[in-house]
Amino acid sequence: MYRSLVAASLSVLALSATASSQDEPQFTLGAGYERYDFDGVDLDSFVLRGGYDFNQYWGVEGQLNLGLGDDSVAVGGSTGTVELNYGAGLFGVVRPWSNESANVFLRAGYTVTDAEASLAGISVSDDDNAWAFGAGGEWFFSGNNGVRVDYTRYEFDEGSDADVFGIAYVRRFGG
Repeated sequence: MYRSLVAASLSVLALSATASSQDEPQFTLGAGYERYDFDGVDLDSFVLRGGYDFNQYWGVEGQLNLGLGDDSVAVGGSTGTVELNYGAGLFGVVRPWSNESANVFLRAGYTVTDAEASLAGISVSDDDNAWAFGAGGEWFFSGNNGVRVDYTRYEFDEGSDADVFGIAYVRRFGG
């Protein structure tokens, strides 16, 4: 089933890219802040993101999140900590509304996240995969320099979910 979904998605992206040949492709690089909310555990991260837009409406992006600090949690009278080590993901991006100075986007993709928890001197590290989907917008205030705000929902394989909110600087190249 996943192969069919991936094949169909790649076909649509390829057709869209060739159908809009007057739109020049462009690259984007960005860096910023994202906050993960895991049902009451809040983890901060630094995000690095790179993207490639096939045209004005279709693109792909990859991102890497690096954890910033930890959050305290109370478990059975003891206090422990939870820390995000890293998160990495690949997303397909659709921009239903887009012009030179702003756009609104929808994105969906797949991620892996690694976190660590410590309680009473015992540490446990685990990674988990997630399907992720979200929406956001970008505003280019000075030519190729812009700001991005977004929300992404992560639905992890092991049953936990996370809401992630972010803000980042974006730089366009090409196009």
